[in-house]
Amino acid sequence: MKPVGSLTWLPDGVVMDAYEELNLLAHAAMHERKHRQACGGQAECGTCRVEIVSGAFSERPPDERELLLAHPKVFGRHQRLACRARPLGDVVVRLPPKGLRDLRLSRRSH
Repeated sequence: MKPVGSLTWLPDGVVMDAYEELNLLAHAAMHERKHRQACGGQAECGTCRVEIVSGAFSERPPDERELLLAHPKVFGRHQRLACRARPLGDVVVRLPPKGLRDLRLSRRSH
């Protein structure tokens, strides 16, 4: 793999190489950073959400779009699932507050 840019994690400012082949959860795991996720990266729980501060990412796949449509009040405008977002160059993401609820345990929030 060849880096496509850098990935900066806020609020702590940790910077690492960004790889288009890897989603943000995989980047975190490569560098032994803990990143909450309750569904094993299956785009079902929403607990791995991050805020996109800057940079370009892969398009939302169908499963991420479906979760967003099912829970529109939960997702911020610039949020993505770390299990689905792949960096396409230099990117900056902000980690969510702790304790994001597992969307599988709640009713649809329209």
